[in-house]
Amino acid sequence: MMHGPCGVLNPTNVCMKKNGCCKNNYPKQFISDTVVRNDCFPIYKRCNNGRTAKIRRHDLDNRWVVPYNPYLLAMFDCHINVEICSTIKAVKYLYKYIFIKAMIIDEIERFQSARWIAPPEAMWKIFGFIINELVHPAVYSLHLHLENQHQVTLRAHENLTNVMNSDFSAKSMLTEFFATNQVDQNVRKLLYKEFPEFYVWNQQYKMWTIRKKQVVIGGIVTANPFEGERYYLRILLNHIRGPLSFDHLRTVNGILAPTSREAATMYGLLQRYDSLEECLYEASLYQMPFTLRRLFATILVYCNPTNPRDLWERFEQDMSADFQLVESSSSTVRTETLRSISTIFESMGRNINSFHLIGQNIDFDQDEFLFREIDDELAVPIPEEDLHASTLLNCEQQNAYNSILQKVLSNEAAIFFIDGPGRTGKTFLYKALLATIRTKQLIAVATASSGVAASILPGGRTAHSRFKITLNTNKNLTCSVSKQSGLARLLQKVKLIIWNETAMSRKESIEALDKMLKDINDLELSFGGKVIVFGGDFRQILPVVPKGTRQQQIDASLVSSYLWPKLTKIRLTENMRVRLDPEFSKYILDLGNWLPPITINEHVRIPAVMLIPYENDAVSLDYLVDTVFYNISDYSTNISSMMNRAILIPKNSYVDEINTLLIQRFPGELKQYYSFDETIDASEQTVMEDFLHTLTSNGLPPHELLLKQNCPIMLLRNINPSEGLCNGTRLICRNFDCNVIHAEIAVGHHSGKKVFIPRIPFLPNLDENSGFPFKRTQFPVKLSFAMSINKSQGQTLDFVRIYLPHPVFSHGQLYVTLSRAKTISAIKILIRSISTDELEKNCTKNIVYTDLLTLASSD
Repeated sequence: MMHGPCGVLNPTNVCMKKNGCCKNNYPKQFISDTVVRNDCFPIYKRCNNGRTAKIRRHDLDNRWVVPYNPYLLAMFDCHINVEICSTIKAVKYLYKYIFIKAMIIDEIERFQSARWIAPPEAMWKIFGFIINELVHPAVYSLHLHLENQHQVTLRAHENLTNVMNSDFSAKSMLTEFFATNQVDQNVRKLLYKEFPEFYVWNQQYKMWTIRKKQVVIGGIVTANPFEGERYYLRILLNHIRGPLSFDHLRTVNGILAPTSREAATMYGLLQRYDSLEECLYEASLYQMPFTLRRLFATILVYCNPTNPRDLWERFEQDMSADFQLVESSSSTVRTETLRSISTIFESMGRNINSFHLIGQNIDFDQDEFLFREIDDELAVPIPEEDLHASTLLNCEQQNAYNSILQKVLSNEAAIFFIDGPGRTGKTFLYKALLATIRTKQLIAVATASSGVAASILPGGRTAHSRFKITLNTNKNLTCSVSKQSGLARLLQKVKLIIWNETAMSRKESIEALDKMLKDINDLELSFGGKVIVFGGDFRQILPVVPKGTRQQQIDASLVSSYLWPKLTKIRLTENMRVRLDPEFSKYILDLGNWLPPITINEHVRIPAVMLIPYENDAVSLDYLVDTVFYNISDYSTNISSMMNRAILIPKNSYVDEINTLLIQRFPGELKQYYSFDETIDASEQTVMEDFLHTLTSNGLPPHELLLKQNCPIMLLRNINPSEGLCNGTRLICRNFDCNVIHAEIAVGHHSGKKVFIPRIPFLPNLDENSGFPFKRTQFPVKLSFAMSINKSQGQTLDFVRIYLPHPVFSHGQLYVTLSRAKTISAIKILIRSISTDELEKNCTKNIVYTDLLTLASSD
C-alpha cells in the first residue's frame, strides 16, 4: 500500500493542503525502530534499504508506505490502513458508544416534516421508473483549437521550455484525429464529431484507441462567431470528412486557402455577400436570356437583394441578348427587356417599379398587364389527345360532361362535385371539358390541391397559387385578389373553374374562394354565379390538421362546409381500367370502403403476390430498391421511365433515407449543397447552429442536399406557377454550379422547359409549441426517387414500390398508395414486421373514417 505520491512529485494530489504540505505528513522519515507516543500516531519503523516501487510514473521507497497488516490484506483483498491503538483512551472511546441510548423515532413527526413532491414526481415513483441513472449515451466533448494553440498543462516543478519542446505536449485530441486519418484509410469517411463512436481518447498517453464498449455521441465544443478563425474551423470540422491536417482541411479543389473562413466559403459552407450576383453570373454562361430573366425576377421576389439596380446594370446585356439580335436601337432593346421582366413580375403578383431598376418609373400600357392573365389562359395549348377525349367518354362520364357543358354554354350558375374512386376517369373528364371549352375560345381555369395533381391538367396550377389563398393554418383564410387586378378580370370572364383533389383541401380554402368570387363579380350567388367543378375521392387523404383528432379532420373537410349541401353530386363508378385487372380494382375499392372480409382487427391482409418477404432492414430494403431501379444507371438517360416509377413511404424521414441511398447508387459525380441556417435572434446562433442543421420539417429542404446530374428532384416552393414551377413539380437536374441549379421540368403541361433555380430563404411556420424561429437559405428542392404518400396523390405510375417501416397513420393513405398503380403486377410492398406469425406478417394497418364516407355519400 503506497500513498500518493504528493508534494513536489504531484502538487495537485487530493491530500495536499493550501500551504503545500500533505495533510497526512507524507513522505515520512526513515527510522530504525517504532516509537509509540502519547496523544498522537506512532512513528513506525521505516528502513532505508534502497528498495523502490514504480507508482504513477514515480519511484517510491519506504517513506511512502501506508501502515498495513498483511493478514488483513489477504483476508479482505482490499486496501486497509491499520494503526496501533494501545492506550486506555481507546478502551474509553469504545465503551462510550456501547452505552449510548437507543434512537427514539417519532413517526408522526417524520410524516409531518416529510418532503412534498409534485404529481409528476409521484407518478414517476409509483410506476417504479429509474430516478437516478447515467445519461445514455454519454456526450463526448471534443477539443477545438487552432494550429499550435491547444492547451498545455504542466506541474509546478516542471520546466516550461522542456514541456513545450516535448513531442508529448504537441499532441491533442484534434491533432491525433488528423494523425489517425493519415495511417488508417478506413476512418477517413468519418467526421470529427463521429470519431468518438469508434475510438476512445486515452488522456494519459494522448492517443486514440479503438472503442470496445459503451455507446457515445461526439460533440465539438461550441465557438462564437466573434472568435473568428476558431468558429470557422469548427464549421469545417463539422462538414469535412477525414482531414489529414490543418492545411488539408483548408485545401479546396487543390487550392490551399489562407484562412478557415475562406476555405469554408469555397466549400459553400458560408454565404457570400455576392452570392446572388454569382448566381446570375453562373446562369448567364448558359446563354439563355429568357430563362435568365425569369431567374432575375425570382431572385428579386424571393431573395430580397440589397441593391436590385446593381444586379440589373451588371446583367442587362446578358438578359437582353435575344432582343439585341432583332432590334438595333439600344433604347428599344432595354424597353423590351424591361417589358419581358415586368410580365414575369406580374405573373408573380409584383410590380417592376417596386424594385427601382432604373432611375424612373417604368410605365407600360396597364391594359396590357390587366389582360395578360386572360391572354395566358387563352394561349394554353390543347393536347391533341384531349381534342378527341369527348368521343371516348363512357356513359357516366358523358352524362356529367353534358350536364356541365350545358351550364357553361347557357351561362347558368352551377356547382358540381365529381365523386368517384380512383380509375373512374375523373381526370379524363376534366381534360375533355377543358379541351372543348378552350377550342371555343372560352376561358377555363384548371387547378388542383397539389402540385403533382395540377401538373397533369393542361394549364394546371395549384389552387392556392391561382386564387392567392393565404397559407396560414388558422380558420381565417382569404384570397388576396384585388378587384382592379388582372386576375380579377380573368375570374370575371372565366366560364369554368375546375378544382381537382378537393378532398384534401381545407373547407376554409374553398369558402374563401366562394367569398372572393362573390366580391369581384358583385353577385351573392354561390361562387359569384360561376360554373365550378370540384372533384375528388373522400377515400383518399384528408386535409392536414396539425395534431388534429379524427373529428377535427372531418370538420376541416369539405363535407362539413355550408357549401356541401349546395353542390350537385355526380358519381362515377365505372372503372376505366377494370379490364386490365378486375380483381385488383375490386380489392382497392373494398379497402377504401373498409368492407369485409379483408379487414382483420383494423388491419388489412395484403395478397402474397404483392409482398416482399421481410428478413432484415438491409437485405429487404436492397431487394425493394432493386425491383424498381434494378440498373439505376440506365434511368439517367431514360427520363420517361424514371419518372414513371417511385418508392412511396408514409413518413418524410424514411423518404430522405431512401433518397440518400439511391443518390449514392446513381451514376455521376456527387454534388453537396449545404444550407445557411441562422436564428432570428443572433444571440442563439452559437448554441443552436448544430441543432438547426438537423431540422427537416415538412416543406423544408434538407441541410445537406445531395445531387447528381440527371437525377430526379421535386420543387418545394411555389416559385412561378404560371411557368410550371409549383410546389410538387418534378424536375430533372441537368447541371449545377455553386449558386444555381439548371433543371428541366419533367412532367405535365410544361414538360421539357428549362429553368434556373436559385437558393431562396425559408422561414418555417412555427406555432407556440414549435420552439424558436430561424431562417434556412437553400435550394428549394429535394430528391424524388422516393416520395411521401401525400405527395404522390393525383398521379399514376408504371412501377410502384411501397415501404412500410411503420403502418400508415392517416385516413386513406393505404388506399392512395395502392391505387397509384394500374395492375397488381406493378406493385410490391415491403412491410417491416417483427411478428413470427405468418398471417400477421401479411397484414398492415388500414385507417378509414367510415363516418366521413357516410357524410360524403349523402346528397
